Amino acid sequence: MQDPRLRLLSVILLTTATFLSLPGAILSVLWLLLYPASLKDAVRSTGFWFLVIMTGIIAIVISLSGTGGISYFVRITVIFLLAFTVYRGWTPGEYLDLSVWLFGTRTGFDLGLAIEMSLQGLKEAAADWSRMMVALKLKGVRPDFRVVPAIGVLLLQTRLMRARDQADLLVTRGYEVGGSCCPEFRTAKKDILASVLAGTVLFLAVFPVRDVFILQM
Repeated sequence: MQDPRLRLLSVILLTTATFLSLPGAILSVLWLLLYPASLKDAVRSTGFWFLVIMTGIIAIVISLSGTGGISYFVRITVIFLLAFTVYRGWTPGEYLDLSVWLFGTRTGFDLGLAIEMSLQGLKEAAADWSRMMVALKLKGVRPDFRVVPAIGVLLLQTRLMRARDQADLLVTRGYEVGGSCCPEFRTAKKDILASVLAGTVLFLAVFPVRDVFILQM
């Protein structure tokens, strides 16, 4: 979606629908088919499957201790899928514009800057992970769960060091609070249609089709 305002609205609607019911989760997956390229990249993400595995373990524990484990697994997995798909559609600067549009040039600029730096950090961390995997393969080391903790600690240390360098750079340039930003948004017809469909998904999650027909009768 080109317009981050409609993208945020759609994600809120779809996440709510997914959380409320299993049919809402299924309809949200169908909604994601409107953006097959971003969805395909999200499904290929290693981080997504790691979260799916962790969710599966929690779902098994829930199933053993009670009921609803399968429903929990499906709904949380779809929420993760929504998050990863939306992240794939992110372009630098749009969340700064969105935050300034929502909260003004003072609070919004600081919040948007923090979001932009966080997303950029995630992108850099993913690139670092890929380079580490290549380095391990070149050295003849087979990546497995034994090396994941060491790589995770190294990535965390690297991100903390880069965050400190970015903070020092902002201080050196005299940044204190707020800033100047003139948000500009482009809204395509497909964005409007997708937002309307997201609202429809939430409506059907709250009021199933059978309930709609009962009300009509």
